[in-house]
Amino acid sequence: MPPVAAGEPVGRRVVVRRVVPDAGPAGGPPTPPRYADVVGVLVDAGPEALSVRRRDGTVVEVPRADVSVIKPVAASPADVLALEEVALHGWPAPHTRWLGRWLLRAGEGWTGRANSVLPLGDPGLPLDAALAEVTAWYAGWGLRPRVAVPLPGREALDGALAARGWTRDIPTWVLTADVGVVLGTTPARSDLPPVVVEPEPADDWVAAYHYRGDSGLPPVGRSILTASARPGFAAVRDAGTVLAIGRASLHQGWVGVTAVEVDPPHRRRGLATHVMRGLLGWAADAGVRDAYLQVADENAAALALYDRIGFAPHHRYHYRRAPRG
Repeated sequence: MPPVAAGEPVGRRVVVRRVVPDAGPAGGPPTPPRYADVVGVLVDAGPEALSVRRRDGTVVEVPRADVSVIKPVAASPADVLALEEVALHGWPAPHTRWLGRWLLRAGEGWTGRANSVLPLGDPGLPLDAALAEVTAWYAGWGLRPRVAVPLPGREALDGALAARGWTRDIPTWVLTADVGVVLGTTPARSDLPPVVVEPEPADDWVAAYHYRGDSGLPPVGRSILTASARPGFAAVRDAGTVLAIGRASLHQGWVGVTAVEVDPPHRRRGLATHVMRGLLGWAADAGVRDAYLQVADENAAALALYDRIGFAPHHRYHYRRAPRG
């Protein structure tokens, strides 16, 4: 078999179809080829073999001579909901309530992720009764109800909310990457100050963070940023000035990256990539293999950056906001 063409999706989840040798009975006619599939993350595409990391962490080497087809694999609804459940631990709301398998989250209105329902399964009630419970709970916090709708996986719910007048808001990509692949293809920058990762955000880190252009971080924001099980706060400093920051959180073998920001006078120096490499290196030292992050559709610059360093689309989500009463 010829080698797979250039442009192989290293760092992506793929299926590699390989030819399984079968000589057939001695002296008999040749038998048709048999095939077997290997599914996992393509972590290397060398001249002689492809390396695929399966979900259990084992790496399978597939000789190029045996490769028939290699194709990217889209995330299934089960994969989407599993990653959403991981991600909720990376941005934990201070107030929560489970309604069946819907998680209601409230955090004084600061960020959509901390102030929305995450529908991981069935609410245990008919939809209208569940929405009445949601509406009453959010009213108690003085908030307009909002539901995060991951896709694929929650198409029926999305359509039902739209039919009830719930408006669509903030379409967002969830991107994933193999930590080792990103570190292997993103050069270290010895010409920049080092990335220092600390377990708590220093005061200058907090001063440098501007969520969606906000002028300051409210107390609830600091609580959300520090409440995950193992957060890391990255900063690049030069002569006492914070040039760039980022945050990461570890959970169940994943690192979630948020709050990457570069001080405007120091942009276009590769500092965002430098921070990403520092955070993923910190995660790799903790034994983490997979990374995720969320980027709003409108943030074209961030999407281009993450694509360039090896992140790929996993799934999407948007919010549905309740009609105004």
